[in-house]
Amino acid sequence: MRKFLSRGAVIGVVAASAAVLLPQAASAAAFSSTCQATVCDLYVSGYKGGGLSIDADVHGSGTGRWELWSLDENWYHVQDFDAAAGPGSWLRSWSPKGRYHARVTGPSGPTSIGLRWLDNPTGG
Repeated sequence: MRKFLSRGAVIGVVAASAAVLLPQAASAAAFSSTCQATVCDLYVSGYKGGGLSIDADVHGSGTGRWELWSLDENWYHVQDFDAAAGPGSWLRSWSPKGRYHARVTGPSGPTSIGLRWLDNPTGG
């Protein structure tokens, strides 16, 4: 449980640091979901373009995976990552506007997935 709480704190610090250090890349909106299972889904709407940051965290050892689908366009992205590495963030520039479905899958629960919309598509 302590490891789970420290990972949550790290995600918060990473997000807050990005907004402070890169004010031009400040988040326009942020959504997240945390699940006790090995799979966690998030549905969001209203993305107006720019940069899209995907934040994911899983537990255990092996491979974690996040997936991101546009529900309005024929667009999909997937990324595998090291489950033991801790929380991570990935930037996707110029993703299609609209609604999204995000999913994270890990070797063991709990899992977390988040989407942040950035004003600057390059994040910098």
